[in-house]
Amino acid sequence: MKNDAVKILVKNQKGGVGKSLIAFWLAHGLTLKNKTVLLLTSDSQDNIPTFAGKSKEAKEMSKGLESWIINGIGDMLELRENLDYIPLKTLNIKQEDSFKFKNFIEIMSKKVDYIVIDASPVLELDDVFIECADKIVIPTFLDEVTTTGIFNFMKKIGLNKIKVIMPNRTHHTRLERLYYSELFSAFEHTNIILTVPIKHSAEIAKLINTGKTLWETKIKILDPVRSEFKKVLEVIK
Repeated sequence: MKNDAVKILVKNQKGGVGKSLIAFWLAHGLTLKNKTVLLLTSDSQDNIPTFAGKSKEAKEMSKGLESWIINGIGDMLELRENLDYIPLKTLNIKQEDSFKFKNFIEIMSKKVDYIVIDASPVLELDDVFIECADKIVIPTFLDEVTTTGIFNFMKKIGLNKIKVIMPNRTHHTRLERLYYSELFSAFEHTNIILTVPIKHSAEIAKLINTGKTLWETKIKILDPVRSEFKKVLEVIK
């Protein structure tokens, strides 16, 4: 009998930290060992098809995650081999329908090896995402607001599910180094992995513009970034 899927939540209360891109690249990375992955998003910007080079196909999707939750059927887009994608098409999820998300996850858990959730705050689904998750990855900026948000989030849910903190889109400033040091000190004696900061770079921008992932290029300058993503994959798989 197949085991239930591992459910991975990629979450930060603050927007613009690269959450959707990281969720997509991690999801694609999980498929490279012949595993099946379902990628969900509640991000209203729905950038993942663009990152995957599938914008045209995504425009034909009309029945998203809310349809799957309420009706048990909807649209699904294949982003890569063994990687399917379902976006949330509306933010107006009723509270009674949000509870059906658990049922949807339970059904899909029997069909795939991993479920990756790119979670933006949706009033009725936010706590359900956290409850359903087995492991949580937190992309972050290295600044006061985002760092404080991480600590507040941990106070709310505890440390148990949080596996990785990924500083992203950094510029290696003195202030960023100070906040990285603060995070390092806070989690040094825990099981939470703090990755090396991922620098904002033209090479990553080029991948995004061409609809390719980190796993579809051999550019040497991106080897350190690939190495950090591989660390994350080892923790969440």
